[in-house]
Amino acid sequence: MVLYDLAGQPEYYTSHCACIEAISLSSPAIFLSLVDISLDLDGINKQLYYWSAMISSVCSKCPHPSEVIVVGTHADLLDKAGLQSRCNVIGDIAKHIFTSANQHLEGSIGLNATDHFSDSMKALISQLRRSNDIVVQRCPVISIDCHILYAFLQQLAKQVITVTQLQGLLQADETNVLPIETSMMMPLLTALSAKGLILFIPKEHNIDDSWIVLQKDVLLKEVDGVLFAPDHFDEYRSLAANTGLVPIYRLKECFPDLDVYMLVEFLLQLKLCLIVDSAHHIITPAQVQFDSTKEYSLFFPSLIKAGRPVSDNINTKGSFGWLMRTKEKHQFFHNRFLHVLMLTLMNGCSGAEILCNPMLTSLNRQCTVWSTGICWNSKEGVTILVEMAEQYRSLYVAASFPGQQYQELTVLCVIRETFKEICPSFDIQEFVIDPHQVEAMFVGGYVPLSLRRVEISSLRDAILNKQDGIIDVSGNVVKIEEWINAEPRLPKLIGIELNNCEPISVVGPQLKDLMNEIAAVIPAKWRDVGIQLDIHPRVLDGIQSQHCRDPNSLQRCFEQVFIEWSKQASNNPYTWTHIIDILRRPAIGENALAETVNAMFNFARGV
Repeated sequence: MVLYDLAGQPEYYTSHCACIEAISLSSPAIFLSLVDISLDLDGINKQLYYWSAMISSVCSKCPHPSEVIVVGTHADLLDKAGLQSRCNVIGDIAKHIFTSANQHLEGSIGLNATDHFSDSMKALISQLRRSNDIVVQRCPVISIDCHILYAFLQQLAKQVITVTQLQGLLQADETNVLPIETSMMMPLLTALSAKGLILFIPKEHNIDDSWIVLQKDVLLKEVDGVLFAPDHFDEYRSLAANTGLVPIYRLKECFPDLDVYMLVEFLLQLKLCLIVDSAHHIITPAQVQFDSTKEYSLFFPSLIKAGRPVSDNINTKGSFGWLMRTKEKHQFFHNRFLHVLMLTLMNGCSGAEILCNPMLTSLNRQCTVWSTGICWNSKEGVTILVEMAEQYRSLYVAASFPGQQYQELTVLCVIRETFKEICPSFDIQEFVIDPHQVEAMFVGGYVPLSLRRVEISSLRDAILNKQDGIIDVSGNVVKIEEWINAEPRLPKLIGIELNNCEPISVVGPQLKDLMNEIAAVIPAKWRDVGIQLDIHPRVLDGIQSQHCRDPNSLQRCFEQVFIEWSKQASNNPYTWTHIIDILRRPAIGENALAETVNAMFNFARGV
């Protein structure tokens, strides 16, 4: 078992989530959630709500639920009756919120940490033992080769090595019985990384140069501790200077014993940052030439402290407003969700200039970022604003189109797919904002829930049914004609959003149909299909490792590919149309199968 003690400062929240995600891909964990029970009920609720959202986020990709033990701290500040009352309260609240987060609550306990031999400490140890037994049973079994490789890696007096270096060491070892071919070693390394025993950082274009981090504490403790240090850590206060930008040369200075290229790839893979050049233009990793004279920096959204700039120079007229909100008060969009979303949206603005200087007071730039939002202008003149509100329970989008121009709002697709990746257990509602009020969304300084809005599905149905009016969330009648007169493109915007970018409530292809019609016909092409669906090679290697000893391994691998596709289809919508397109691509070359499936798909739809 690997133990992690996470720092409690809010500055570390996003990086903690990223690191735990990386080591919880296949194995569930045991979480000890510490709650100060000397606070009032509202303070206790906030702590429980946070831990529920965080654990739900970091465990979203793990196929098995984790164990959660809520530990009430500061129990020595309460009398016996007060302690029992608070324990009952946190037990009832925790049971509800962690169950809704698809995690298993083992128990809750009020702990007096000043007495190491108290009954509460004994009860905690007993709960830990039960949870450990449950987690061990849920963990996937790794092969004997994985055990041998891990034992070999533990003997190395190194922090980080490459796959090529590991192959050389194994080849020089006369007692080695492990395969050294890259194709056979990759599943072993992926399985060990998914178990949290090492960190494997694959390079897609040169897999032999992939990094193997043997001493995870170097990255998870030292690097994490320095980069995301709170302001009162004087020695690191100027690292990002509240702009979110960390020059790569500063990484070399802070971590002289680490390979800076490995460190950059590590941070990029965890979706903590992106790369910008000396002019603050967003660039892709493929464009980076570290040996050039250019100065590159990493941009971390989580390091931005400044609030929203004053929008004094905005020359936009609001066209379309959209709001996504959680239904349950204990569910909120974790800051990890916001930061991954911001990075995804910014990557779509490749070449744009980032403005993250809090002293500048205008949103009228290519790409402006602040602590809770982002605003950018496309080449076509479309201005889009995305911001979190209502203590992270609401996310809204305001879009402005020049003249009569129309553009598909792919940003909504990105938001939905990021939501499915980070917060899949949350219940949400989507709303359309009154077009007359959208312009105010760019100005800010208002309460988002005060805007007039209707549920997006209800508005669509009302327009399709040619209704004159619809009831908004406040119980007032909305005249649909007035909304369409204010924004004539509204029906088209809603139609494209609901038809081309399937909302979360829409069910995609049934897994059994995919297995019967595709996997059963071309089982050996599971990996090729996975690559075309943009599933990361590391995930594909993990799938292969997990099912390598299964007599039905090809079918099982195809099944996992389809499951991964349904979870993270950001640019690959989970539809029959898209999988048919995949089958027709030259890399797959299954045109006949595509036509067969297409005929069945059209027949099922009555087309």
